[in-house]
Amino acid sequence: MEARVRQVDSRMKILLYFDWSGTRKELKEHDKKMQKSCIETGVEHEGLYGSMNEKWNFVWVFGANSFDHFIEMSRKVPRPIYMTHYITELLIPERL
Repeated sequence: MEARVRQVDSRMKILLYFDWSGTRKELKEHDKKMQKSCIETGVEHEGLYGSMNEKWNFVWVFGANSFDHFIEMSRKVPRPIYMTHYITELLIPERL
């Protein structure tokens, strides 16, 4: 079987881990706002995932040109009261 080599994406990946105290409907509505802001700013919305991490309920995955690019997108969507706390992890592509 032939192995495929995937070319490294030059965009950084941003993981936004968070806890959510609202309903699934409220989460879906907020996710739609995040998607709209991503479209407006050119940040890639790669999805919302349930986290297996004991600390966090969910994680959003984004692709952005820089952290400032991500901040530009996130400032367009105020943090809802249902997002009780969060952390952001940056994954920077390595070129070997």
